Order: sequence, then structure tokens, then C-alpha cells
Amino acid sequence: MIIQSTHVWIDGTFVPQQLEIEDGRIQALLPYGEKSADYDAADHWILPGFIDIHTHGWNRCEAGAPTLEAMQRWQKHMPKEGVTSFLATTATQSVQKNEQALPILKQAIETEAEGAEILGINMEGNFISHQFHGAQDLYTIVKPDPEVLLHYQDLAGGHILTVTCAVEFDEDYAFVKTAAEHQIRVSCGHSGASFDQVKEAVHWGATGITHCGNGMRPFHHRNPGIFGAALNLDELYAEVIGDGIHVHFETAHLIGTMKGEDKLILVTDSAECKDDPDYAEFGKEGAFRLPDGTLFGSALYVNQGIDNLHRKARLPLKTAINAATINPARYLGVEARKGSIAVGKDADLVVCDEHLQLKHVYCRGVSQPLE
Repeated sequence: MIIQSTHVWIDGTFVPQQLEIEDGRIQALLPYGEKSADYDAADHWILPGFIDIHTHGWNRCEAGAPTLEAMQRWQKHMPKEGVTSFLATTATQSVQKNEQALPILKQAIETEAEGAEILGINMEGNFISHQFHGAQDLYTIVKPDPEVLLHYQDLAGGHILTVTCAVEFDEDYAFVKTAAEHQIRVSCGHSGASFDQVKEAVHWGATGITHCGNGMRPFHHRNPGIFGAALNLDELYAEVIGDGIHVHFETAHLIGTMKGEDKLILVTDSAECKDDPDYAEFGKEGAFRLPDGTLFGSALYVNQGIDNLHRKARLPLKTAINAATINPARYLGVEARKGSIAVGKDADLVVCDEHLQLKHVYCRGVSQPLE
């Protein structure tokens, strides 16, 4: 199959290009119009497929309480957001529920299915702070324990790629060290850590910040804390929920400006109630809140989030696009096949207009239904 456009996103800019796709991969990049095209997108954009590394679920599909059928239904949905790969994200819950969920997630990851690819598992719980737990379950929070993490990784078949940790409770940074040794990325979050504690965690291998601005001690000019560390430590990737509700768009502008085009990651942090009509009463301005007002997940679509970062948070287009493509791919170590349009990479592609409204989405070369 050959598709082409006058606006193909190559190396951070739009160029006229023709893509030759075979066996789910990009086999060649050719000059626009060189061969007869199966699909000419004209002036519409062709972008790399989007990657959401922090999403808990969608419309009664929940990573923390999965079934294979529900996971596959979720995979079919994701291209409707432009998402071609993602991490199934668990939250804080009982050991029993984790032990039940992880083998099913393993099965879903290892089963060939239609739609977006599940790259792995993101464990947002249970190793977090009681003080900054957000909407997560207070009663199943535990101190960071490397042995528990390795137990979970065994149940998950090695598919846990990232875990959130309140590093101020990680004695001698043993959890961070163990995770790093086993190629599990540690994201600092749901935490009241000081700047120095985060800096020390980075020294031992921490590489990320979970939904920057949310679930953490607020910034203070004499105590920059975890938020200040997120912005100032160049080693750290920082997630941002780009809905304008979880963080103000001017705050997203600050985060994105400080992290630049290489270290910002757009996430949805979506809950299983997203697009579920039974939860409409909890939806406030495009996010979900508990009766006390606590946020517990967004209704954001990733394509909307990219447009928001660019137009509403006033970030450069390259920063906004990178935040959902090459940056999460590099963070997860899958940039050899995901995150950009290049020969040999998976043909994960999004065709859209300049407002990120989707026209076509391809997952490993297969066109996806968008209705």
C-alpha cells in the first residue's frame, strides 16, 4: 500500500512525502507522487500514531479489573483518539486484585488483537503517599517494596514498563534501584517529596513524573518540591493531562516550556467511566469528579489533547506532537519501532486536519474504523 500527503511529519517538520507500507511496516519513504498512490491525503497531515502511557480504561473497560474481552474492546476504541499504542494502567487496589489483574493483562498484551497495541503495563499504585493519594484508595497504599514489585512483574510476565512511587518513602532508594535494574521506569508521583529527594531518586534511576501538577505537594518559591524538580531536572520526563482542568492551560504552558520538545508527555489519565453514559452525572467540564470535587480521571481524547497543548496552552506544534509520539516512545524504550515516521518502523499513522480531527488511522498498516 502507498499513501501520500503534502504534509507528512518527518523529523519534526512537514514535508511532501509518499509512504510505502508492507507487512505492517514502513518499507520506503519516497518523493510525493513518485508512484501511484492507493490513498492521497492531499493537504491533510500524516502524523505518527499517538501513544498514551497513562490511561486506566474506557467505557467499562478497566485495567485494574480486566477481562480479555473488555481489553480487546478498549483496543478497538483507541484509534478513535488517534492512539495506536498504549499502556494499560492500574491504580491503587488490594494485593488480591493486582494478582488477579496482572495475568489477564499479560494475556491481553500477548494476544494478537485488532486496534491499538498494548505496549505494556503502567502501575500507578500502590506505592504512593497517603497525603497526596488523590482519588486513589487510601486503605491499600503500601510503602515502596522492591520484593512486591518483582512479584507483580513475575505475574505480569515482565510487561510492567513503568511504576509510580512516592520516593520520600523509599528507604535507601531500594525500590528505585531495583526497578531500574529490571528496566522498569520509576515515575515520581502522588508524592510530597522534596526537590532533593527527587534529585536523589533520579540519581538512582527515576526517569519520570506522574501527571505533573496533580497528586503532589504544590510548588512554593522557597520549597520547590517535586513540582520544581519536575520542571528543573533535565533527566525527567513529565506527564501532563492536557484537558485544561487537571492543570490550567497556563500551567501546562509552563510545564511544556520548561520540559521542551523532548521531555513532555501528553497523557489522558482516563478512567473506565469515560464515554460511559451511566457516569455522566460525575462529568464536570470534561473530567470526572467525586461528590467532594476530587478529580478521578479525564474524558480527554489524545487528538484533542495535542490540539489543546498547541492552541490553548500555547506550546509549539512540535512540542505538542512530540508529547504524544516520539517522547513517550523514547521514555518506554520502544522508539526503534514507534513514535516517528521512518523506514523500518511500524506503520502506525494518523491522518488528520490542522485541528487534529481524524480522517484515517492505521495500526501497523491496517486502516481502523473511526465510527
